[in-house]
Amino acid sequence: MILMNNKQAEKEIQEKIRKVNGAMAQEGMPLTKELKQKLYNCIIGESSTEIERKKVIEKYKEIYG
Repeated sequence: MILMNNKQAEKEIQEKIRKVNGAMAQEGMPLTKELKQKLYNCIIGESSTEIERKKVIEKYKEIYG
């Protein structure tokens, strides 16, 4: 029973990611594998949007000062 729930949850997560990717693709900005993984990690609670946002800001501060 738990395995079915996990499979269903995984299917729902992948569907959410597909929907976001579809919306972004319509704007000419499809998600990269890296962004899909970050989104996945946020959905499952392994990361958060706040953490990922800080990583992006720090990355570009290092590049552009």
